[in-house]
Amino acid sequence: MRSFPIIGSLAVVAGLAPALFAPVRAAAPQDGPCVVATVLRSDREKSFGLAAQLAAMQPIKGRLLVCTNAAGNSAADFEIRFLWRTAKDARSSNEAPTMVAADLDNARRALLAAMNESFSSQAMARVAMESPKSGTRKCWEVIFPSPHSGASLARQFRVARKLVAAQLVAMNMMTPAAVSWPPNFRPAKMLALYDAEGVGYYGSTLLDRAVDETTLDARTMPVCPEDIREGILDRCIGVLFPGGTGRGIAAALHPDGVQRVREFVAKGGGYFGVCAGAYLATSGRPDYTGMIPLKHDQPWEKGKSKLKLALTPEGAALLGAEFSHIETSYHCGPVFRDLAPDGHRAPVTVLANFESPATDAKGVVRNEMTGTPAIMSMPYQKGRIMIVSPHPESQTKFSPLVARAICWTIGQNPKSIQARTASAPHSESVETAGGEKIETESADKKQP
Repeated sequence: MRSFPIIGSLAVVAGLAPALFAPVRAAAPQDGPCVVATVLRSDREKSFGLAAQLAAMQPIKGRLLVCTNAAGNSAADFEIRFLWRTAKDARSSNEAPTMVAADLDNARRALLAAMNESFSSQAMARVAMESPKSGTRKCWEVIFPSPHSGASLARQFRVARKLVAAQLVAMNMMTPAAVSWPPNFRPAKMLALYDAEGVGYYGSTLLDRAVDETTLDARTMPVCPEDIREGILDRCIGVLFPGGTGRGIAAALHPDGVQRVREFVAKGGGYFGVCAGAYLATSGRPDYTGMIPLKHDQPWEKGKSKLKLALTPEGAALLGAEFSHIETSYHCGPVFRDLAPDGHRAPVTVLANFESPATDAKGVVRNEMTGTPAIMSMPYQKGRIMIVSPHPESQTKFSPLVARAICWTIGQNPKSIQARTASAPHSESVETAGGEKIETESADKKQP
């Protein structure tokens, strides 16, 4: 297991405010106590998970160790542990976490402060508190529900960052800051992977897999609407929006978040959108980004099918001639029959067309789809956009195609992208402080 040693300290204080952090000054490790933040979740090799995010914190004295094993550290003055239930361990679809702590009142106040502005009052009211089996006051344990339950992994990471950061600030180990991200968390070649309202769990998981299982020189990190409104895209080279509902994503982002996405691409960022993410990039609704000046065909509900695609010569050159003719999943992705809605052709490049139609829920064969674009690219000021209507990310054999599309948006050479053997994430069975045995969440999920 990896561990991330960091200079700093951590302690528990009653009545914590949802304060965040900023580094103040460097200090020697012996200046304060030893604190451990334990993250019991396996992330894919090319994903910036919670452990890496916490490891970027820079307290001003003592030692903060970020660990990824379940052994614990008896020498620590305090420990915060973060666990995830698997789907089979999940008690319900409740998105609220469970917290195990001896000082229940203090722990609950701290957790609710970290959840504030990210969770509904109903979800916060459902937070479960448990006493530890041993009764120790030296450890807090937060058990998040599996993302299978509909909970946003990015938002869970955000709560964890805020919870740890608030402790540091409360002990005068750091000064408050306006954002939840460590100021020094600026990894190179980071792709923001949207993971919240408007997308399904598998949507973000499958894009994460496509990056991880190819030689694309970039890494993903899950983000939620609050992260985007807070400015996390300024630290990224690209943003990925999975399938789901474009209207739902736009509503969750709020106009400010949509504007930040638009500005990010205009300044040179990459945008890759599948299905709902493709809708979001266009002008079909006033709350979409409007970057691509096209409106999708109506009715938009064209069914769920396996459809044939044919790459254009431009598409074969960019995405790979081995994918010239493929069959892949489709689920109500956008269809664009009019590429010149105002009499002038939109500045898009068609990379693939549908070769077969879908059949909608009423049994109507949508023949109007045949021959229309399935994959398109477009420059947007200094940035690049790629939208994909169907779901090639649902099949591992198309991971190179997906990764090459992402690669183009961030200015890398798509021809360099090949499949690779990814390291397999794992899960392990652990006993919580409350005495419950659960299997910790792994990133290794099967597709639906």
